[in-house]
Amino acid sequence: MREKPVSPGKSVLVFSLFTALFYFLLVTLHPLLRSVTAWNPALYWFVTGYFLFVPMAVYAVGSVRREGFLSGAAILRGLGVRNLSPRDWKYSIMGLLILFLCTGLIFGVSHVLSSRFGLRELSTTPWFIEMHPFQGLEKLLLLIWFPMFCFNILGEELLWRGYIQKRLSARYAWPLCSLLWFLFHLPFGGDLMIILLPITIIVPFVFYRTRNTAVAIFIHGMYNGPIFVAVALGLVS
Repeated sequence: MREKPVSPGKSVLVFSLFTALFYFLLVTLHPLLRSVTAWNPALYWFVTGYFLFVPMAVYAVGSVRREGFLSGAAILRGLGVRNLSPRDWKYSIMGLLILFLCTGLIFGVSHVLSSRFGLRELSTTPWFIEMHPFQGLEKLLLLIWFPMFCFNILGEELLWRGYIQKRLSARYAWPLCSLLWFLFHLPFGGDLMIILLPITIIVPFVFYRTRNTAVAIFIHGMYNGPIFVAVALGLVS
């Protein structure tokens, strides 16, 4: 078994295909669910997300299996997933702290521009999601969200970092993957792209420094997961 290099052209193609799938699902499956069901609005995204992130995880695993990484341990090795060393933990914690700091700075600038110049503040909610705190039994929706969230984090990081960035030439791997990952979020809309700009730079860079996909999974998961749960439970607005 041997890793096969991934060209910049193939990287652009894979990112483009999954970005197109993302947008296609948002303009087809998502509105279809809204038109034929009466679920909590957040659930439409949970279901739609499975149709995006599961294929991403499957593609990543299938790609390394074609290289000869067949057992579970071999697949993890082929995708760059290993236990975090003390150095990895340092990058994980520092990357996460810098990410929260940068995100807070973006919201701070947005608030100042709004209060002083009347500009609209950045919205944390994508155009296709109607989000309100879950009440009563609605909190059980988190049981549907959590597996989708896991596929979200694993699908993106195993594919973008563990498969593609790991096999790109180190000379330009992280800037290219940073740009492509930023463009992958185009379907979210402009506000979310601005908010997510720091993570699309920090995670690829930290992976470049550590070569450990587990670090990227940790930062991405700890950034996205707790914030969503807090909003879903009404702990923050």
